[in-house]
Amino acid sequence: MSADELTIHERITIQMEYAVPLVRDLQRILGEGVVDAALEERVRRDVARAEEGATAEANLSLLAAATARYAAGDALEYEILASDDERFDMNVTRCAYQEMMERMGARDIGHLLICNLDFPMAIRAGLELERTQTRMQGASHCDFRYRKRR
Repeated sequence: MSADELTIHERITIQMEYAVPLVRDLQRILGEGVVDAALEERVRRDVARAEEGATAEANLSLLAAATARYAAGDALEYEILASDDERFDMNVTRCAYQEMMERMGARDIGHLLICNLDFPMAIRAGLELERTQTRMQGASHCDFRYRKRR
């Protein structure tokens, strides 16, 4: 199987098999708070860079196809609540990304390594994302609410 044939979930699993032990080592050496703050800062920088370069014309109709790519291989169970020219709302009710991080004993850092990357990706696509909860952090579902950036 070539890298091009891997699902997004399979690619992220391979990345996390390397990243999680490294993060855990750094947490032991530097302290959990320091490393977690550094990961949060990385996402803030990614968001800022995305905002600086955001020129994409938002196309909410592409989100259903993008979601299907992230769900490939039975990685997500989700429900699309609304989809039109102005919004795309969905709830993820089962997440293999969360399950994978739980198997690795790393669910506590999963939002820092995986979930929070949704925000800069949304900006690069010309969208705003509001999400108030994630399965990774213990909620019953992830609530994705995308809108065109103003």
